[in-house]
Amino acid sequence: MFTAQQVTALTAQTAVASAIGAYDVNGVLLPDWQLNDSNDPVYLGADIATRGVGVYGQSPAALTLTGFLKPGTIDTYLQDPADTLAVLLQSSVWTGLLGVTSLLDYLNFPLIQNLAQQALLQGSYQGLIDTGMMTGDESARFQAALVQPAAQYGVDAVIAWIVGVSPPDMIGKIQMAARQGQYAIDFVDAYSAQLNVAPSLSGYDNTVQRQDLDQLVSNIIGNAKIPNIIYSDAAVAVSVVAPMLTDEDGIFRFAPDNPLRK
Repeated sequence: MFTAQQVTALTAQTAVASAIGAYDVNGVLLPDWQLNDSNDPVYLGADIATRGVGVYGQSPAALTLTGFLKPGTIDTYLQDPADTLAVLLQSSVWTGLLGVTSLLDYLNFPLIQNLAQQALLQGSYQGLIDTGMMTGDESARFQAALVQPAAQYGVDAVIAWIVGVSPPDMIGKIQMAARQGQYAIDFVDAYSAQLNVAPSLSGYDNTVQRQDLDQLVSNIIGNAKIPNIIYSDAAVAVSVVAPMLTDEDGIFRFAPDNPLRK
């Protein structure tokens, strides 16, 4: 799939796309923003339902899939998106994973947010494999065009886009995320030698961060025995065939035995 540098670029691209100005022209913090423990501005307004949470604009669905929000939170408390902030501010909906017991905890740790985003990329990759949208042998640029929007909007949303049945309001969003994914790969291909944006994969193994990422990915996929991403840049032609439609909710669709699947 991707090198460590490419994963760094993909997450960085998501952060840039999700960034919102927190200060007015006079340098004053805007309403609904506050400073976290590192004095970085974090958004805590009602529009969190559409802007998402934290550096990467992660949705409640993403936070549930990565194990930070308790299963059932969305169905029980978030039928109305207007309730998103009030619900996320309740410590009772957080699982305590990696020590995160509240929304403010999560916003205080950009590293944990990054691990969650990496886990979403890996879970989306596996979901696209499971549904036949990819084989795992395509070029990184091809994969990024599908994985990047899948990590943000869900595997089913990307499938609908591929087969031409995506809702009109989603087409532009997915196309934009697909282009951003390709740009991230192109950027690394052009500048990785100068930037050295991430450690080698061998240096990334057997670290606490690697263990935490594996735990988050396991939460998403629901089966720790599912193989990890195969790192490859081999470019081959692939025939994309849409799977049969199901009655699933379509937020994210990963491994067949994912306990979060309906």
